[in-house]
Amino acid sequence: MDFKFIAPKSEEELRSSFDQNAFLMAGGTDLLVKMRIGKIKPSKVISTLKIPALHELNFDGSELTIGSTVTYTELLEFEPIKKFFPILYEAILTIGSPQIRNRGTLVGNVMNASPAGDGLLALYLLDARVELSNGKIVNAKNFITGPGKTKIENGDYVRSIKIRKDKWDHTYFEKVGQRTSMTISIASIGWMVRLNGETVDEMRIAFGSVAPTILRSQKIESFSKGKTFNRVLLDEISEMAFEDVTPIDDVRGSTLYRKRLCRNLIYRLVDFVKEPFN
Repeated sequence: MDFKFIAPKSEEELRSSFDQNAFLMAGGTDLLVKMRIGKIKPSKVISTLKIPALHELNFDGSELTIGSTVTYTELLEFEPIKKFFPILYEAILTIGSPQIRNRGTLVGNVMNASPAGDGLLALYLLDARVELSNGKIVNAKNFITGPGKTKIENGDYVRSIKIRKDKWDHTYFEKVGQRTSMTISIASIGWMVRLNGETVDEMRIAFGSVAPTILRSQKIESFSKGKTFNRVLLDEISEMAFEDVTPIDDVRGSTLYRKRLCRNLIYRLVDFVKEPFN
């Protein structure tokens, strides 16, 4: 691999360093793998780690800001994440190994744009927004356009992710893989609900690894609103999940297996149903 490596110390230096075949790198946990297998061949790699403005991690009581160079480990150790954004905490906790979490970043997860991205699934559920260097702020689910594809334009980069605080009664995240740790999901589920008594005030649900991007199921969310949260509802939305997901066959699992898996993962939510589930 023949490329030039630079490490600017300000955003001004960063912008002046761009050229058509330059790639940005923070942790490098995805980029270096792609370079090693020859999937990408950059003429220049630009490290963003020495730019203080991109390392912001702040919660002002109503909004969380996560800079593009903040690592997974730093997020797990930041108390407001676990307290106010538990679905994000739960998802990040499943990513890679401690070594990967010490290097990898949530913004890297966004830019990788994998339909199996655990952190990305949580961001879809939280209606997270992506702050770009050109001043635009884009909803995360609109920023991702397909597997490995985003709306980023040449010369732009992600400065931060922003998430508004909201109150949820219950949250749940699980991914199923071929092993118990350091696995890429065959399918994953993220779920959040706000209840009024036993009635669903709002439900959000998303699946990973079963569509070209993370699938936020608007059909299930709309159907569940105003319904009693009980075993009947779980039966109904489990069948909707089976129909809603559009997975592919690959080495990790077949289309049918993934569809059945998503249907069955709905029943993980039985622990949150107040009545006996027979």
